[in-house]
Amino acid sequence: MADVKTDFRPLSLLVGSAFFMEQLDSTIIAPAVPQIARALGVDALSLDLSMTVYLLCSVIFIPLSGVLAGKWGTRSIFRFSLLMFVLSSAVCGVADNLPTLIAARAVQGFSGALMVPVGRIAIVRTAPRAALVAALAWMITPAMLGPLFGPPLGGLIATYASWRWIFWLNIPVGLAGCLLAKRFVPQIVDEDDMPFNPREWATLSVALAALVAMLEMVRHRELPAVAYLALGAAFALSTAAHVVFARRSASPLLDFGLLRSRTFSTSFWAGSLVRVGYGAVPFLLPLMLQIGLGYSAVESGAVLLASGAIAFVTKTQTTGLLRRFGFRNVLIVNGVLCSAALIACAAFRADWGFTLIAVIVSAGGFSRSVQFNALAAIAYADLPASKVSPATTLNTAAQQLAVMLGISVATVIVDLSAQTGMRAQPSAIDFAHAFALIGCVAMSSVPFCLRLSARAGAELSGQAAGR
Repeated sequence: MADVKTDFRPLSLLVGSAFFMEQLDSTIIAPAVPQIARALGVDALSLDLSMTVYLLCSVIFIPLSGVLAGKWGTRSIFRFSLLMFVLSSAVCGVADNLPTLIAARAVQGFSGALMVPVGRIAIVRTAPRAALVAALAWMITPAMLGPLFGPPLGGLIATYASWRWIFWLNIPVGLAGCLLAKRFVPQIVDEDDMPFNPREWATLSVALAALVAMLEMVRHRELPAVAYLALGAAFALSTAAHVVFARRSASPLLDFGLLRSRTFSTSFWAGSLVRVGYGAVPFLLPLMLQIGLGYSAVESGAVLLASGAIAFVTKTQTTGLLRRFGFRNVLIVNGVLCSAALIACAAFRADWGFTLIAVIVSAGGFSRSVQFNALAAIAYADLPASKVSPATTLNTAAQQLAVMLGISVATVIVDLSAQTGMRAQPSAIDFAHAFALIGCVAMSSVPFCLRLSARAGAELSGQAAGR
């Protein structure tokens, strides 16, 4: 039984603060990558694992959040995840080698995968129905500030303090949240709340881990061929087994049958392809600006701040564009624009100046925000209410996986380009090749939008009422 509180705001703000900490942690590291790499004695591109492993663990363990919360209680799991996030952040801050940092980031990804979904469950189960939208808005608003302030804060810390404070900042916030959770997070126990198939989860986890390992191994040509074959076999077999188990399940972990809906399919495929492109930007752009063009960590963080600020401010503009032009037209035209903005990054040169580069990146931030908002909305246009939850799970997993693939693929391209040019350190042209590729990947999302009918999502956009 849950102790239902009339005032949902303390709980929503607490969960939102945890969400903010998680979102901040995923972006604050980017401008400091060159400094962290020097401190650990590795090349900067190797730090891609600190981000991809974090995302991998997030994707793998999100499906467990509801199961663990149902068995052990929302308050217990929320506090446990906060403590794990604090401890792993402390280890990240004292890490003196790359394996230690990656292991700690994996634990951060695991704890982050539990923290926010379990907090969201507590909000949905306790907030009055009439106040649910407001409760979720109070939760999401703090989180939106994380990606906005993360890059400039990371740049400032890397320039004027030790990069280790990037991770140590989480400690007081997490400990305070853990104490407040005892008072504001209800203890909801419901072991029958969510079906769970361990075979589906295990095979999906092995497939994703093998995929990330294969992408990382492409950069290490000295490894024996048998290692590639073993990972390829593990990926193929685990993927096939997951498909078999999912087809036999009445409630599959990831319900790919939802892709029969044209609008959801468009959101899934187009959204994934665009996220492969833009998912790489927080990692790739600071490296290009600092290593390739000679900008400082503060300047690279400021560029990302400008892009994030534009995206934050313009989120509300999507509704008006959709009402006037419809989903299909907006997704097609804006899809070309946001892909072109990525390709334009390939042309960046040191003599372009900070202002011009910031303007181009900000234009991409605007079009990216519109595209993601429109794709997120169109996903539910033709789905019944009973399919909203599995659709959200599938889309969330796909989004995290797309970001992870974007970072991995971009890193491989930069590294291979530098090796081909026999450069010990990547130059601007190597990063340009990566931006050109991920821009083309994002552009490949446009044909999926062309399949939509002119009236797709008309009720959601408001066109139906205006005609």
